[in-house]
Amino acid sequence: MRVKTVEQRNEFIDAAGHLFIQQGYAAVTMEAIAAEAGKSKVTLYNYFSSKEELFEAFVVQAGAGAVEELTKVYVEEDSARDILQRLGLALLRLVSRPDVIALDQLIIGEAKRYPELARIFFKNGPKRTVDALAEVMALCMERGKITASDAQLAALHFKGICAGDLIENLMWGTINVPTTRELQRISKDAANAFLNGYR
Repeated sequence: MRVKTVEQRNEFIDAAGHLFIQQGYAAVTMEAIAAEAGKSKVTLYNYFSSKEELFEAFVVQAGAGAVEELTKVYVEEDSARDILQRLGLALLRLVSRPDVIALDQLIIGEAKRYPELARIFFKNGPKRTVDALAEVMALCMERGKITASDAQLAALHFKGICAGDLIENLMWGTINVPTTRELQRISKDAANAFLNGYR
């Protein structure tokens, strides 16, 4: 794709995401998305065949870069504790982003009426995140840094220890987004708790 084409595609995704978060999935039309992007509906359909396809692109874009950052925390020379603290911090930064929280809230509100949206979200959001965590866990297992038999299960345990309570509180609005220092403390505590069970 040429740069101009990629930029235009991203404009449609941004416009759709903004409207989905503000109005909910059901209330948004392709016409409204085109208008929000300042383009024609014909141009929009040249990029996306449906609102569902746009939603999937929005979910993928929401996690773009951040999920990949999770797999970059592994450094061969470092201890399991250091690796897990960095992994936890990267995870916490992702799940505490206001746009990610808003997307979580959107899915909760729409999942019953649009179960396919929940499946799209899970595949491109939480599952991608856990798969990235599992990739790091597998490396730690191969190098003998942690003792585990299932990298995917270890990833789920780590995510739960590290971010479970935080995600819930942020979604329900019972706390403000933590500071970097607070996230560092949470990731440190999570790494210690995890290693108590995987050493």
